[in-house]
Amino acid sequence: MNPRKAVCILAAFVIAFVPLALGQGTYTQIDVPGATTTVIQGINAAGDVVGSYNDSNGSHGFLLSSGVFTTIDYPGPPGFGTALAGINDDGQIVGSFRGFSSTIGFSYDVQTQTFTNVVYPTAVYTIPVSINNAGTIVGVWSVSGTFQGFELIGSTYSQIEFPQARETWVWGISGVGEIVGYATQGQKTLSFAFKNGNYRRLKLRNASRALVLGINHAGTELTGTAGIDAFVYQNGSLQRLSFPNASSTTAYGVNDKGEVSGLFNDTNGFFHGFTWMPPADAAKK
Repeated sequence: MNPRKAVCILAAFVIAFVPLALGQGTYTQIDVPGATTTVIQGINAAGDVVGSYNDSNGSHGFLLSSGVFTTIDYPGPPGFGTALAGINDDGQIVGSFRGFSSTIGFSYDVQTQTFTNVVYPTAVYTIPVSINNAGTIVGVWSVSGTFQGFELIGSTYSQIEFPQARETWVWGISGVGEIVGYATQGQKTLSFAFKNGNYRRLKLRNASRALVLGINHAGTELTGTAGIDAFVYQNGSLQRLSFPNASSTTAYGVNDKGEVSGLFNDTNGFFHGFTWMPPADAAKK
């Protein structure tokens, strides 16, 4: 099976302009044609996004670039399917294939259309979620259901484990290698950053329940979820994002232009992808 199958084109967009959100940015709903659910995670500087969708044949990864959807399915054995999570500016994508008894991580090169396995040593489940322009990959791994983070530089894997945490979920990496995510300690969950061997707890003002899920290439903006809302955080200022009429909104990716990618849950319980662009005057400040 050819892993790249052109699915559809520009007509798939549903654009939502909301009068109440005037001056707060523009939301764009994105659904893969024929899909029952669409999830978007990663975004690069060009605004290309990656994610996954479900149809009658299972779960598939996809790339949306210049208005064209392309399905990217890992050529694995029968299983539950493929999900893509991160993309860098060179067209390198990371994702995972969920089989019946394990999850295989991989990277995918858009130019050469080739897959490379990413499997943490001894892991049963490996889920890469982000890749920066240097090719450093981060994600999570597990043997029996308790997840810890990892970083892959070249062929060398390193474990990312927040001190005294039961689980560590790594979600994003900046251009200079700053890693972000969240960890569970007892009954509490906290967001953190990791760089040069040092862990730092992230406390975001006006978002006590914030979970950080993404960081831009420059390392100046964070995204994530805070309750039922998403957020983007920059220079000590947090802006909540809520897709119009959604029951919940989650932001995963953000590029250096401030364009955010994520998903929302509609009132019928279905997932849809979205992007959010900040207001034009914000880029001039």
